[in-house]
Amino acid sequence: MKGSTYKRCKCRGVDGKELASRCPQLRHEDGTWNPRHGTWYFYLELDAGPGGKRRRIRRGGFTTQEDAENALEDARCRVLRGLDPGVRYTVGQYLDEWLAGHGGLRRSTRKSYGEHIEYYLKPHLGHIELDQLRVAHLNEMFAAIDADNERILWAAGERRRLLAAARQAWRSGDKGAHRAARADLAGLPPHRRTVGAATMQRIRATLRSALEDAVRQGLTAVNVAKLTKLQTGKRPKALVWTSERVTAWQTAYERELAAERASGRTVNAFKIWMSLPRPSRVMVWTPEQTGTFLDHAADHPLYPLLHLMAFRGLRRGEACGLAWPDLDLAGASLAVRESRVKITYREIEDGDPKSDAGEDTIPIDSGTVTVLEAHHRRQDEARAEWGQAWQESGKVFTREDGSALHPDHVTDAFARLAYGAGLPPIRLHDLRHGAATLMLAGGADMKLVQALLRHSSLAITADTYTSVLPEVAREAAEAAAALVPRKIPAQDARPSVLPTSSQNEEE
Repeated sequence: MKGSTYKRCKCRGVDGKELASRCPQLRHEDGTWNPRHGTWYFYLELDAGPGGKRRRIRRGGFTTQEDAENALEDARCRVLRGLDPGVRYTVGQYLDEWLAGHGGLRRSTRKSYGEHIEYYLKPHLGHIELDQLRVAHLNEMFAAIDADNERILWAAGERRRLLAAARQAWRSGDKGAHRAARADLAGLPPHRRTVGAATMQRIRATLRSALEDAVRQGLTAVNVAKLTKLQTGKRPKALVWTSERVTAWQTAYERELAAERASGRTVNAFKIWMSLPRPSRVMVWTPEQTGTFLDHAADHPLYPLLHLMAFRGLRRGEACGLAWPDLDLAGASLAVRESRVKITYREIEDGDPKSDAGEDTIPIDSGTVTVLEAHHRRQDEARAEWGQAWQESGKVFTREDGSALHPDHVTDAFARLAYGAGLPPIRLHDLRHGAATLMLAGGADMKLVQALLRHSSLAITADTYTSVLPEVAREAAEAAAALVPRKIPAQDARPSVLPTSSQNEEE
């Protein structure tokens, strides 16, 4: 199959016809191509059609000759695979083929791409021809998602109102009102989560990646996902469980418990503890609260894992995936080279860490080294006791038979331990935020915290941890004030009353 690349433009001559490849501005005086004028195309000769009719494919709009040559090679490969390189794709058809052709993706990444395509991109854009996709289409999609968010929020508000009405009717003994409220609840749409700004950014990123390949193949001239502007997803700020916040939350918790007990039904205090609203999605324990938790969890089999997460800020998947060869107890350090991630409940993936910075060496404090050394000895004893039934996963933290941990089991155990310790609730991932806050309280600068948490940029670290422990902020204020030399102590200053404006004018 013969093919070639060429360059042309849209300039017109005196006769009104396009100059195409004859335009003198396409080349410099020395004969080299002018990169600022015209675009690149390719053509590919196919086998003759019925009756010996010549068949040729042309594609254009490429910025560089290299892009056109790559698209030409892709077209050749499609022909050799028995596919028609001249087919006009819809967005939905292209996205399906694009995802199927990416065999090297992590399962978690493939699942994320697949959900974006199935739930958002295909329903809104799937019917549009690929080369006809415009920024306006994407704007309409995201506007529709926003409108759907409004409906979800309305349904959530109605659900809360009807649940409260049903509880009140049950407590008062009004069975008719209770049945009516339950019937109205059944008529609401199923509970769904809203699509936040960060998720919309990820949806656009999936489409942007797919369209990048489409542009390279010459299937469309422009990647409209790059031109679409979205509201930046704000990272949630970490708030500390100060005494004031704990008191307010505890009061609400006890009030909800009392209301449930008054209804005469079986009370699930743990469920109420988990579901009660918190000041922020990201909550952090104080050092004292963290100590209370670790003391309460000291006898639990997962204590070494939780201790490591609390002090070094490992993610859940990183802690579950940590292998013994990546842990250097003699050198007091570890390297995160593998992460254990849940795809579905029954499908767990062991893969690369979240970011390229994930493989950096992380130092470990002496107390954590001691905890891990004792854990290693206990694991050796368990291996000997289990004998041939031992499952050699190679992981640092395992189930009692040596098999790898299910990430959800760690999350569930953490929540139960926090509840049992009488603490206000945080997520397991918030131990990572707590570790960062402890580092800042210990005097570490933001750049060091970024390196230890393996964030891809300092901006992520700074955006998340601008709210730190109150005592850290107070110490910073004291340190700043101490830099200014004073002859008269601040507490001895006696400012006089300011004169009025009229007095100033007389003087």
